[in-house]
Amino acid sequence: MIQTEQLSSDTIMFYVKGPFYKKVAKELGLIVFRSHRLGFKIFLCNLSRSSLIDDQGSHQLTLIGQGLQENGCTWKVIQPPFSTGNQLILRTSLQQFPPAMWN
Repeated sequence: MIQTEQLSSDTIMFYVKGPFYKKVAKELGLIVFRSHRLGFKIFLCNLSRSSLIDDQGSHQLTLIGQGLQENGCTWKVIQPPFSTGNQLILRTSLQQFPPAMWN
């Protein structure tokens, strides 16, 4: 399940709950695309509620981040649930926010 929260006029947060696999990743990609068309420039993806991420889901996260960065947007992944998430962050030049920055 994906929930969204608008944090400011140009910032949106996505919360992913449950397993993050290809179908959920594609749904997230569509939501991100629509949000970009609505004028958002900063995209935060909170994976702290995600139980697992499969390889295809991880690949989709990378593609979403690269697409946003190519369009001059910011893509941040918060709290990946396992070490592959850390590799994902390094591979796409994303960074984690410490929990103190979430509010």
